[in-house]
Amino acid sequence: MTVLSLSAAELRARLEPALPELLEEFQVPGAGIALRLGEERIGFGVGVTNLEHPLPVDGDTIFQIGSISKTLLGVVVAQLEAEGLVELDAPVAPLLADLGRLDPRITLGQLITHRSGIDAQYMIGRAHELLADHADDSISASIAKFADDEPMFAPGSDFSYSGPGFMVAAAVVERVTGRRWADVLRERVLEPAGMRRTFTTADEAITHRVAAPHDLTDGRARVARDEGWQLHWQLPGWDVPGGGVLSTPNELLRYAEFAERAAPGTAHFRTLANRGVPGQDIAYGWMAERRRGRAAYLHDGLTIGYSTRLVLVPEAQLGYAILTNSVKGEPFKNAVERLILDARFGAEPRTDVAVEALAGYLGLVGRYDCGFYGQADLRVRADGDGFELVSLPTARDDGSYTIDPMSVERLLPAGPGVLSSDPGSEFPEDVVAYVRDDAGLGVALRLGERLAVRVGG
Repeated sequence: MTVLSLSAAELRARLEPALPELLEEFQVPGAGIALRLGEERIGFGVGVTNLEHPLPVDGDTIFQIGSISKTLLGVVVAQLEAEGLVELDAPVAPLLADLGRLDPRITLGQLITHRSGIDAQYMIGRAHELLADHADDSISASIAKFADDEPMFAPGSDFSYSGPGFMVAAAVVERVTGRRWADVLRERVLEPAGMRRTFTTADEAITHRVAAPHDLTDGRARVARDEGWQLHWQLPGWDVPGGGVLSTPNELLRYAEFAERAAPGTAHFRTLANRGVPGQDIAYGWMAERRRGRAAYLHDGLTIGYSTRLVLVPEAQLGYAILTNSVKGEPFKNAVERLILDARFGAEPRTDVAVEALAGYLGLVGRYDCGFYGQADLRVRADGDGFELVSLPTARDDGSYTIDPMSVERLLPAGPGVLSSDPGSEFPEDVVAYVRDDAGLGVALRLGERLAVRVGG
């Protein structure tokens, strides 16, 4: 596939005219973007940090990066493995026996690839309740709350995205190093990578330019305060390894370069498992996919008020970070990423296919529950032209917070175990994978990387 010759500055110049319109279309107040082509790196911003107290976003503006944080933990685990301090295939229960009865089959490798079977999404959805009255929010304290839970599947037998699984992995790191996770992170990644504006607490960030969190009401952006699963702005200590790091577009590309330099010695880009969808794999916390036919290593992030993405395409010497200050910022990220790829590789037309006869797939129709991520119905479209996925507002009996899953207007069968809104696309957001039994009845969908199980027969 063609690789077009251009500099990072030229790539920025191609993006900038489209960005204000995209901010308005998706009601994203501001975004920070950093681009790397070869040895050249450039960071810039568009929009504002805060609708109530606006400052321009730039390449050094701090955002919550959400689950991009998981890749930092993956890098540290790979370092410790190279030093002989941990083994991916070793059970973690003996090391953490004082925290509860973790399933003895769970290994460190399963934890960092979301194959442990640990669900415990209520740790996020019920954070306000669990951390009332200044309760201990340490990583060890979190594990004691769910260690005795039965896994949602036999460890190692399936894939379902698990933030709590990364809490357990971080606890292993703390035990083998004898250090708090935040200190390990700073010593092993942030300082060696020269990341001086990357933090884990609000106290560290407050003297810098920080993008405020935003959400939507009636389709218009607004500042979000004390909403969702977070206690105020800072994430709980137990959620720092999986989602609580604060960083800038420029610093994330500095981190990406550090990760690429370190990879030959620690192999943290080595694929460890598949994510239940052909072509979608996982390395040491890094999602391994394809971008325009080339290997890409990436991660998205989502917190209340922020939606982020970091992507590396080493073969094309391409890297980019897209950070938004809106919890509904994913469509903006997707649009910007496609502009970047089109500029680097040339425009790629969307692919469509003739609708297969749906008779062989009607057993998939039904309602599916994704816990923290709510419920959705898979239906045949009224015009019979494929399926549609309809997100359902979900209120939990325990009062825990839920995020509504995605809705997709049209899905077509696109290979074994996969429905897609664009059968030629490499992007996970275009794919809904399914699991069905021998009779063809849908057992589960994969929504946002998580298993959503069939409910109601």
